[in-house]
Amino acid sequence: MNDTMRLYNLIYLGLVAVGLVIFAFVFLSTRQKARERKLDVAAWKRRENVWFVVVAVGLAVVVASTIFKVPWRAEAKPDRQVVHVVGQQFGFTFDQDTYTVGRQVEFVLTATDVNHAFAIYDPHGTFVAQSQMMPDWEQRLRVTFDEPGLYTVRCFEYCGLGHHEMTASFHVEAAR
Repeated sequence: MNDTMRLYNLIYLGLVAVGLVIFAFVFLSTRQKARERKLDVAAWKRRENVWFVVVAVGLAVVVASTIFKVPWRAEAKPDRQVVHVVGQQFGFTFDQDTYTVGRQVEFVLTATDVNHAFAIYDPHGTFVAQSQMMPDWEQRLRVTFDEPGLYTVRCFEYCGLGHHEMTASFHVEAAR
């Protein structure tokens, strides 16, 4: 498990803990003893407004902290290696299958028959990037590989009975 996965797991566990605290608060506040008290609508309205602000600010922080790290914002570098990939039931056809570490690769993706998805996994099986492949449409996915090895491509879009066999691979070599 890489550092990013560990971070995501910690964030997930933290959110689960926060959810459990909220559940406990709601559970304890709705018990019979709490129901016997007179309902203060103004207090509930204030509480609802506070929770709305907390959730809105939380979502804004999450979006602001992640929006600049998304792969589709990768600008095309002048020395990039352009690779055309065609997806068809049930395989991928590359016009090149060897790339260089540290050099941006621009995959130009299209499909001949139905929608497919182009998902790249590194040599350790960790997900790297993904993009859709559609007939009559060129989609561009730019990736810079950090380590050499055999990378695997899998289809992420159900495309028919042979979908589970729709895989390919390519090599990333150390810079010379």
